[in-house]
Amino acid sequence: MRKCPRCGRILPETDFAPRTRHCKLCRRDYDWQYKYGITPEQYYELYKAQDGKCKICGTKLEDGKYLDVDHDKETGHIRGLLCNSCNKGLGMFKENTTAIRNAADYLENNKKQ
Repeated sequence: MRKCPRCGRILPETDFAPRTRHCKLCRRDYDWQYKYGITPEQYYELYKAQDGKCKICGTKLEDGKYLDVDHDKETGHIRGLLCNSCNKGLGMFKENTTAIRNAADYLENNKKQ
């Protein structure tokens, strides 16, 4: 058990983020604020607006899991919340919309008959 210096709660080691002194919830809030410029309240507004579902595939995560904040890497504009798979998929395509469309066309044109 140890105490989070940010929120003051005493929690088991498993509730602490790796390589940090802070609990996972405080670390999450810090990431949202400093990586994306949003508060937990703003995150939850986005979450409610999307009905708790990924903006691309519509997956609803199990309780206790969070959707990733998707943002434009150049402008910082938040586009929405995505499941980890969709967020990583966009990253693998380097957010190249032409390549993403080509991949979708490829899949459509090569369906097993």
